[in-house]
Amino acid sequence: MKILNSLLLVFCASALLHAQQPKPVAIQRPARCRTCVRHVVRVSPSPASTQVPQASADFFVGEARVDVTKDETVVRLAMAQHGSVLIELPANDGPRYIIPGDPEMATVDQKALERNKRAIVVRPGTQFVPPLRNAKARTPAATVTAQMRSGLVVTFLFYPVEDLAQNVHRCVLSYNRDEVVARRRAAGLPVNLDTGESRGEMTAQSAASISISVESSPDEKKESGPTASSGTAAPLALAKPESSPKTNPSLLVDAPIIPLLDSGKANDRAKESETISAKGREALQQAMKKPMQFKHWTKPAHGLALSILPPKTSNDFGLVIVAVKNTASDPLKLSADGPDLFLEMIDDQGKPLNIESIKKLHSEPSDPSGVIPRGGVFYYAIAYVPPVLSAHQRIKLAIGQTNAADEPASIVLANSGR
Repeated sequence: MKILNSLLLVFCASALLHAQQPKPVAIQRPARCRTCVRHVVRVSPSPASTQVPQASADFFVGEARVDVTKDETVVRLAMAQHGSVLIELPANDGPRYIIPGDPEMATVDQKALERNKRAIVVRPGTQFVPPLRNAKARTPAATVTAQMRSGLVVTFLFYPVEDLAQNVHRCVLSYNRDEVVARRRAAGLPVNLDTGESRGEMTAQSAASISISVESSPDEKKESGPTASSGTAAPLALAKPESSPKTNPSLLVDAPIIPLLDSGKANDRAKESETISAKGREALQQAMKKPMQFKHWTKPAHGLALSILPPKTSNDFGLVIVAVKNTASDPLKLSADGPDLFLEMIDDQGKPLNIESIKKLHSEPSDPSGVIPRGGVFYYAIAYVPPVLSAHQRIKLAIGQTNAADEPASIVLANSGR
C-alpha cells in the first residue's frame, strides 16, 4: 500500500511539472510570390567623393621645360581660371612680336613685359573656363603666338583646367639662338629682328593693332652693339645732319659718325684689328704646314669631323686653329657665317643649362670658297674675346655645312678648372 502511494505521488508531481513548461509556438512563414522581381537599390557616390580628373598627357601641367629644336614649335600648357603662366626665354633672346589672340580668353601682361623683356606673362580671360566634368576630350581654349628677336616663332596653346595645382606656373624654353639663326638663314627667312635691317622689313607685319611690338629699351640698344650676345657686330649708326644751303648733301648721305672717338683712338683700333688679322694669318699658315699636329678628331656630324690645336690666349684676345675634315663621299660647302663660338654653362652631368655667344674678332679661312673636297681638310684661324670661365662653364666651337646648317659639328675649346 505504501509503495502504491509513493508511485502515485511521483506521477502527480511529474504531471504538474510538465504542465508548467511553455509550449513552443509554431512560426508560419509568409508565402512568397513567385512572380515578383527583387530590386537592388544602388547608391551613387556624392559629388564630393568624385576624384579630380587627371590632366591629359597632351599638355604640360605644373612646370614645363621645353627644348626647342625646330622653328615651328607648338607648346601646350595647362592654365586655371585664377592662375597665370610665366614663360622664360634664353638670356640672349626675347620676344619681338606677340599676337595674344582673343583677349576674353587669354591676355599678355604688357606691364610685366616692359619690366622684363626676357619673359612673357599670360593670364586667363573672363571666358577662360574649364570644361564639364563629363567631357571626354580636352581642347585648347586660347592661343598666344610670339616671334623672338632671333626670328624663332613659338605658338602657345592653353588648355583650361579646374584644379589650380595643374596650372603651369613656369614654362622654360631652351634653345640656341645661333642655331635658330643658321636654320632660318638656310631657309631664306629674316633673322635678328632687333637690328635695323630686319626691323624695316617687318614693319608692315607689325602694323596690326592686335599684335604687341616689343621695342628695345636704351640699355638693350647698347647691348645690341659690338658686344651683343648674338655674336654679330651691329652696323655703325648712320646719321644725316640737317642740310644747309652751304652744305653739299651728297657728302652727308650714309656718312658714319663715331661720336665718342677721336681720330687717334680710331687709328689705334684700326692698327689693333690689323695686328690681330696678321697674327691669325701667320698662325694659320704655320698650322697648314704641319697637318700631323691635328691628332684628336671628333665623331663626324653630317660629314664633318673637327680637330683643334691648343688655344693661345693673351690679355687682348684668344686665338685658336681648327681643322675641318670632310668624311662624306661628296664635296661639302661650309656655312658662310661660321664658325661660331659659344660659352656654355653645364651641370654636374655635363648637360648644357645656358648658352651664350662669344664675340669673334677675326676669322681667317684657308680657302675663301668654303668648299671641302672629298677627304679634304679645311682650316680656320679664329680670334675671339676670351671670357673668364666659372666652375661650370666651357668654350665650344661649332661649324655647319649648307646641307645641315641646323646640326653643326662642335668641339670643346676650353673647360673650366673643376
